[in-house]
Amino acid sequence: MRHIGEVLGVGYILSGAVEIAGSRLLVTVELSETRGGGVLWAEHYAGDIGDVHEFRERIVSAIVSELDVHIPLNEARMARALPATSLDAWSAYHLGLNHMFRFTRRDNEIAQGLFGQALARAPDFTRAHAGLSFTRFQNAFLGYQPDTDAEIAGARASAEAAMTCDPLDPFANLVMGRTHWIEKDLGGSFHWLDRAVSLNPNYAQAVYLRGLTRSMSGHGAEGERDVDLAYRLSPLDPLGYAMFSTRGITHLIRDNHAEAIEWSERAMRMPGAHVHIAVVAAAARKHAGDDAAAARWIEYARQRDPTISTEAFLRAFPFDDPVQRAKIEGLLKSLGL
Repeated sequence: MRHIGEVLGVGYILSGAVEIAGSRLLVTVELSETRGGGVLWAEHYAGDIGDVHEFRERIVSAIVSELDVHIPLNEARMARALPATSLDAWSAYHLGLNHMFRFTRRDNEIAQGLFGQALARAPDFTRAHAGLSFTRFQNAFLGYQPDTDAEIAGARASAEAAMTCDPLDPFANLVMGRTHWIEKDLGGSFHWLDRAVSLNPNYAQAVYLRGLTRSMSGHGAEGERDVDLAYRLSPLDPLGYAMFSTRGITHLIRDNHAEAIEWSERAMRMPGAHVHIAVVAAAARKHAGDDAAAARWIEYARQRDPTISTEAFLRAFPFDDPVQRAKIEGLLKSLGL
């Protein structure tokens, strides 16, 4: 693998083998890192040879999603071993992603600095602009900075810069959709998220965000289908907790009490779950009449962010279906937020 990497000038190689055993088709794939020669990921697939076309689609979807997880993780791992002053744009970007998805104030600040560092070295780096937009969105979404309007404006400016560099990049389209979302324009948000999915149908994060946008617009069943697909595409996704929480929301708005509790609390057991995820779990418990458990989740949320409020939650999740918005608002206010 090291030799192939040198000859082709590539950092990663996806290889595989196909075997036919009677009516069964067996496929083995491996993702290798060429600099050290190690295997980062491997998987086996099996299916009926008569279903070869459906089987092939399933393998392609799985591989694309796994590459989106394992290559950035490996790039961040290698970047952490380097002095900060020696990071190139590619390394700084991937290390920034690693911090960005932790969803803490400090990590978001570090990510913002790393994306800026990447852009200083490569001003037309589309995904670094998109990453910077994501961090400004996160500042507004979680109230990390006092001037929310300035963060929203910054998120839009960076999203527009990413789109200028490459309007066909799915991540650029995703952050443009998130900009509309935080501006309370869910219709505009859906357009860009749907476009991101069209550009890459295996882009789990765009599929999930489209599902959440649908749910906030009162289309819980459609949102649920999107979120289920997103998790099938990327079961190790850093936003997995958000996918589970959105499933909780889809059940909450349809009065499925047990399912809303199950999914929202599963989300809280996953790494990366931020304060709004705890609020969803509290709302699910309250809606089911379990006031004691709801109070415990609200107390946990207040420990994470003493300023959390109904207004802050609805600013982050701008439900535009009036019935659903009234339901969520009523639940949160009854919890003392």
